[in-house]
Amino acid sequence: MSLQQVVTVTCPSCQNRYSDVVYTAVDGQDLALKYALLQGRLNISQCSRCGMVQPLNAPLFYYDLEKELAFVLSPDHLGLAGGDSQKMVGDLVNRVVNSLPTEQRRFFLFNPKQFLTMESLLKAVLEADGITEEMLQRQEEKAKLIQELLSISDKAAFKAKVKEVDDQLDRDFFEVLTSTIQAAQMNGDSETAQALIGLRQLTARLSSRGKEIVEEIDSELQTIFLESREELVEKLRTAESEEEFLNLVAAGYDMLDYTFFLHLSERIDEAVQKGDAQTEKELSLLRAKILAAKEKLDEAFKKELEQAASLLEQIVKSGDPQKTIARNIDRITPAFFSLLRANIEQARQEKKDREAQALLAIGNLASAVLREAEIKRLQKNQQSAGESPAEAEAPASPVIEIARK
Repeated sequence: MSLQQVVTVTCPSCQNRYSDVVYTAVDGQDLALKYALLQGRLNISQCSRCGMVQPLNAPLFYYDLEKELAFVLSPDHLGLAGGDSQKMVGDLVNRVVNSLPTEQRRFFLFNPKQFLTMESLLKAVLEADGITEEMLQRQEEKAKLIQELLSISDKAAFKAKVKEVDDQLDRDFFEVLTSTIQAAQMNGDSETAQALIGLRQLTARLSSRGKEIVEEIDSELQTIFLESREELVEKLRTAESEEEFLNLVAAGYDMLDYTFFLHLSERIDEAVQKGDAQTEKELSLLRAKILAAKEKLDEAFKKELEQAASLLEQIVKSGDPQKTIARNIDRITPAFFSLLRANIEQARQEKKDREAQALLAIGNLASAVLREAEIKRLQKNQQSAGESPAEAEAPASPVIEIARK
């Protein structure tokens, strides 16, 4: 099990002294805490007086009985002498071992590998998940390139940059970009998501291999990214099947607002003024078809929200949220996260901080369970194809993006 203790913290800004909780041991099978650690959210304290946020740089024991891992962080800045450091490690080991049932007290726990920095410990945890240093470095390079391209506002300069780095705009680049878009959408950051979608489409169009790679990724993930309402209208007009039409309506659901239908009505009025009866009829029929499809989606989404509410209640009331989520992994849908975000926001507005934190923990845990399942699925598939575990690379992930920072 994971261990924690209450410590006294002094705020470096206002010198306020207050109590907070610090985790001293993390069980790698506790996915919520594991990914909080990887994302840099573990042992972060906020001053109760001035609100300053600071890391609680304390020794930490990380272990995973299933993977036979035992790591201990002994921060070099603590300045512990050799004997004091070993005593600290020994105390941590004893606390963890004594907290476990007798049958789980494994020999490797008594000889943990020591790390002086959090960065080196996190790399070891990720490597145990099949995410190597080389993979992290590649993703870091791609993430930096994404930020660089995103910062270029001049069209000519952007085209020149794409031409310059064309050989770097490969499958890895577009996988990292796609996963970053998905992360922004999951977090409800529509502004960032749309900016990244625009970057993805423009880069794919200007690069030599981008269009083909993006089509492959979207086909594999069954995703549709839309840059604007105008693009949505044109794609709906040229949809080749009913299934494609409905998928586009679903993908562009958030765009089907007052502005969208106003824009469509203006195009119909423009066709009337030009005497273009064919376009007028086509767009009028399109508007009616979109409204009918949206109504069906509204009904379906309402049912999904009801199912998500039932699942959320089940998780909250369960004694083991992680097992409950794992048993219902197929029911963890975008509707579930939408409902969760709405409840978190409501709890925050009502100043119910504990409730908001509990719901946030459930969201983190659900994301962690999904991520863990995806890693296992990919490794299983690649091992079946004859690759060794070391060759099995995990997909691009926001978790990796955050962890390596």
